[in-house]
Amino acid sequence: MQRATRPTDGSAAVVLVRMILVVLAAAAVAMAVVASRRGAVTAPRRYACPMHSEVTAAEPGDCPICGMALEEVGAGNGAAMLHEATTNGAQAIALASLRESAEATNLLRFSVAQARRNALPGEVYAPAMVQADGTIVAQLYRDEAASLAPDEAAELMPAATPNAPPNAIVKLRRDAAPPVVADPSDAIARVSFRPEPGAAAPPPGLIGWVKLAYKIRAMLVVKSAAIINARDGRYVLVFSSKMGQLTRRRVEIGKEYSGMTAIVSGLRDKELVVMANTSAFDAERRLQAAP
Repeated sequence: MQRATRPTDGSAAVVLVRMILVVLAAAAVAMAVVASRRGAVTAPRRYACPMHSEVTAAEPGDCPICGMALEEVGAGNGAAMLHEATTNGAQAIALASLRESAEATNLLRFSVAQARRNALPGEVYAPAMVQADGTIVAQLYRDEAASLAPDEAAELMPAATPNAPPNAIVKLRRDAAPPVVADPSDAIARVSFRPEPGAAAPPPGLIGWVKLAYKIRAMLVVKSAAIINARDGRYVLVFSSKMGQLTRRRVEIGKEYSGMTAIVSGLRDKELVVMANTSAFDAERRLQAAP
């Protein structure tokens, strides 16, 4: 019977070399995985103001120009994206009550953003008229009316009319009467003022402008494209990340400026709202709810 021959030194060396190559390959793969994970975690983030694109930062904060919160900017397309959707690339938005398609998910991802607090500095001029009882009623946007102090100081600046006294600026104080809103969906409120004690009473029927002092007025804002104008009022679509669905929410609005609309009631700060493609999502929501 033939005995098995022992491996020579040369074959043993070949086996050893192969084992070393396998170990080195495994180590290279492991290092590549670790490096890719570190790169994903430490990738730099950039934040920008949705109103002033020139204002950018490496960390979250507020815009020094308008006071709006900076939003994270997507590295792929340079557009501000929903923060919740960008914190984890593998996280998908569950659409429980919408069509479950990649197109709808991606569209919603880039259409939803947070309602934010904004600070708008400046003076306010509102058209006004002197009433028969001597009160001066000014037409202010509802967000401006909400920012008034109970005894807010103001000035009446008469318009250039035949019955207007020349250079007759009247010092005013806000009246105790609450603002009057003709319709809940109206953006205008009628606010009453009275002349300060000792100030000359302007004649009834005099028209002009009520000027409010310069100050920073805070408000909650959304993009104007988020507002749905319906027969029974104004609405926005609020997105619930927990429920994965859209809800139509009635809101009361104030002034519109630079593509933004002030929200007086109906929303809370940082709630997720559909800011673009609103009509399409509202139609889809109604179709899904239909029997």
